[in-house]
Amino acid sequence: MNKNDRLPEVDEKLPLRQNLLLGLQHTVIAVLAAIPVPLLISTNAGLTPEQTRFFINAIIFGAGLSSLLMSLNIIPKTTPMIPMVMGANFAIVPIASTTLNDAPDIATGFQIIAGSTMIVGVFCFLAAPFWIKLQRFFPPIVVGTNLIVLGVSLLPNTFHWLMGDKAYDLTESINYQTLLMALAIFVFHIIISKYFKGLLGNLTILISLVFGTLLAFSLGMVDFSSVEEAPWFGLNLPFHYGIPKFNLTATLSFLIAIILGMVEISGTAMGIHNIVDKEMNKSQFRRVLQSLGITTFVSGLFNGVQPTAFVQNVGILDLSKIKSRFAIATSGFMLVLIGFIPKFSALISAIPDPVLGGLGFAIFGIIIGSGINILKQVSFEGNQNMLIIGLSVGICMLPSVYPNFYANFPDIIQNIFGSGILAGSLTAITLNLFFNFKEIRNSAN
Repeated sequence: MNKNDRLPEVDEKLPLRQNLLLGLQHTVIAVLAAIPVPLLISTNAGLTPEQTRFFINAIIFGAGLSSLLMSLNIIPKTTPMIPMVMGANFAIVPIASTTLNDAPDIATGFQIIAGSTMIVGVFCFLAAPFWIKLQRFFPPIVVGTNLIVLGVSLLPNTFHWLMGDKAYDLTESINYQTLLMALAIFVFHIIISKYFKGLLGNLTILISLVFGTLLAFSLGMVDFSSVEEAPWFGLNLPFHYGIPKFNLTATLSFLIAIILGMVEISGTAMGIHNIVDKEMNKSQFRRVLQSLGITTFVSGLFNGVQPTAFVQNVGILDLSKIKSRFAIATSGFMLVLIGFIPKFSALISAIPDPVLGGLGFAIFGIIIGSGINILKQVSFEGNQNMLIIGLSVGICMLPSVYPNFYANFPDIIQNIFGSGILAGSLTAITLNLFFNFKEIRNSAN
């Protein structure tokens, strides 16, 4: 093969050792990015340790399957064959939590989540060919604002991790031992974030989690009994909680979430295509979104939630300068294998809430920072883009500041506007359409 016949870097197969090392690096970051979603939902819905373990395994298993579908030519003319690591979407947290809390029991709640996830997956697949025509309705002002809304809406979970059952009792104060431990983890993470570079720089959250867990263990705050009891191997079979159920109110909320997910993954996919020097044409655009639809359906089938692309892994892709999709496929295989190990998920669920609280500002603050980074592309001269951002963030904060704000409204209003993520994102989309309609119309011509 001469130089002109050389495969594009994205399609190159790496030596086994390099492939395994890069795959492991992506796997560690993917697991770290994935675990807050099931842990948050577990805390909000009061899942048992066994249910939490299974949910974590299902999320990681789904992340692995989704990553494989994105990176390998599994379905010809449908899969995009790009190095995209997938995982659970943070936007699902309030919707899934509400669904589980409103259901008569946890099993029914998961049946409704599975049914809604599978339905919106089909919607995403069918809408993919037409999505590129709608892309103009979601410019950087909307994408960036939606990420800020996502981060701001999730930040209160940091306080819940720190305060536990006393989170909504305004007469209670944080335990001083919890505060000091969280503060130590918070400061530790800041220090290593300043001095650690390269691979270690990408693992500061993981290193801080290990440090915090060891610190909590020394203070007698960690119970590893669930890890000892958990088996080494466990299957994640379809319909673990029973046949999926359909609920119109829940499905509408999940539908809005998948639309927001389509907006988010479109931007991430364009960034990945730029990094790997692969053309993002209409066919590739369709493939990315059709694959998102398939992976969403499969995630619902295997007891998980809607996936999205992990921006953290895009950063590793850019830093490593190695663009091969086969490293991501290796990561996908590793994630699938981890999904079969309940003892691993038990170890994750054993991390005390105050440890997560010490890192919550960083975990969710990075999402806000990503949104601000996207807004660098936006002009603020002679328009109302600042107002769009301000109003959207304000609307998203209402349910966080006062959870019962919409308590007397119909269920559909509570499910949509009671989620700060959905309410804030819909506000950004609507206000952009109102203030910037002329620019949207011109971009169609």
